[in-house]
Amino acid sequence: MNATMTEEYASSENPQPGFSDPLDTLYNSLFHPVATFKTLTETDTLPNRVYFHALCAVVLISALAPAVQLANRGGDAVGLSWAIPLSALTGVFTWAFTGLCTGLLAFAFTGKARIGQFLTLSGLATLPWLLLGPVSLIKFGLGPVGNALAIVATLAIWLWSVYLFGMALMVTYRMTIERALIVLATPFATQLFLLGWILGFVDNIRLLSPT
Repeated sequence: MNATMTEEYASSENPQPGFSDPLDTLYNSLFHPVATFKTLTETDTLPNRVYFHALCAVVLISALAPAVQLANRGGDAVGLSWAIPLSALTGVFTWAFTGLCTGLLAFAFTGKARIGQFLTLSGLATLPWLLLGPVSLIKFGLGPVGNALAIVATLAIWLWSVYLFGMALMVTYRMTIERALIVLATPFATQLFLLGWILGFVDNIRLLSPT
């Protein structure tokens, strides 16, 4: 009986191994994303701590953006008192909106309603941007070489984050890479279509209007 109770307690407290604290989630998401994301999507309900870790990642990265910008471009340090919370709120809204729209597109392709899981994994996909702060320090004292290294490192961080986002989409909805690319490209194609439609409408109005 004690063994059974212990197993049930362990299962309820740690339903997923390797996510007991933020450092575990950080390490596993960055360096073992495929195995990590697959583990997190094996169950219908994720541990609450993983939802919290993803939200914290988005808030932290968004809040660090004004500080990184100040360190690189200068500015008023006093303005950070309002820039940091505003950036954090904007980041959370952008994350939720992007994840929701992408999740809805994926649902249209697969019929699987897993937006909560995808939002969580897409939040973890932003973790590489935590390295932007240390990378911004490379340029100081190294002159043009430091600037070039910082640009290359920033590009690598962006590609890493995009890879993790695409992996989150594929693993959550059990998609092939071809379908994932279609889902990711759809918003851009839609924007071009809407832009062309609006420009065509305006042009027709111009042609019909009296000269």
